[in-house]
Amino acid sequence: MLFKYLSDQLGPGSVRNVHDVLVRVMTAAVDDKVVASSPCRRITLPVMPDEEVAPPTVAQVGAMARAMPPYIRAAVVTLAGSGLRIGELLGLKVADVDFKAGTIRVERQRLQPGKVGPPKTAKSRRTVPVGEVVTDALLGHLAARPSTEWLFTMEEGEPLNYRRWKTEWNCARRALQAAENEAAGREGRKSVELPHMVTHGLRHFYASALIAGGASVKQVQMVLGHASAVITLRIYAHLWPGEEDRTRSVMDAVLGGLRTGCGPVGDMTSEIAGQTA
Repeated sequence: MLFKYLSDQLGPGSVRNVHDVLVRVMTAAVDDKVVASSPCRRITLPVMPDEEVAPPTVAQVGAMARAMPPYIRAAVVTLAGSGLRIGELLGLKVADVDFKAGTIRVERQRLQPGKVGPPKTAKSRRTVPVGEVVTDALLGHLAARPSTEWLFTMEEGEPLNYRRWKTEWNCARRALQAAENEAAGREGRKSVELPHMVTHGLRHFYASALIAGGASVKQVQMVLGHASAVITLRIYAHLWPGEEDRTRSVMDAVLGGLRTGCGPVGDMTSEIAGQTA
């Protein structure tokens, strides 16, 4: 029952992480004779998807931000520009954002309505650098919805929780699909099924942008708060340039001056000792 409930709330990887921890705890309890046997047997875990992560595009992120209600529109920009997990974003306080330094301090996560706990792992407690797009969005958000404690709140003044976030996110997705269907009808074409974008896709978007910009595995691991670089590579290895691509890029950079048209061949060969008179 527990893992069925978790499967409805979390992704397959997160459920398996919970299972691994529980197995270790119960194994130790059996060894210490606290319990007679471990209950972690014959548990059906969710299947991990085989497909590689496919981050959303800038256009898709922008469309979701515009489709969300104004009171949490800045949350989409923040997730896409910081790589925070949704629980970490919901656990942010105004004091966690240093607008002058351009950083967000991750100290906690919201687990469920009314409950806040420590980050997912020790490495998840971190300070993430963010750009002006994120800080400007948050400044605008706070100007429209002042708060002295929690960064994102609901209309009632209570801190934003995951249930409300999920409801608003799904409504925005449906609104985008409805708009596409209406536009297709007006233009006399077949409607396009829009990608099934999930909140965690914004974290993938952030990671893919860093990788495209030349970030190292270690850098991506640190800002995402992964427990190890192994996890980072397991999820995003396919986004890094392959060894062959890297070799080509390095040698093109080194030998760039030898490209055709970069100077008379005679000038180059005359400088090679022993090759010309």
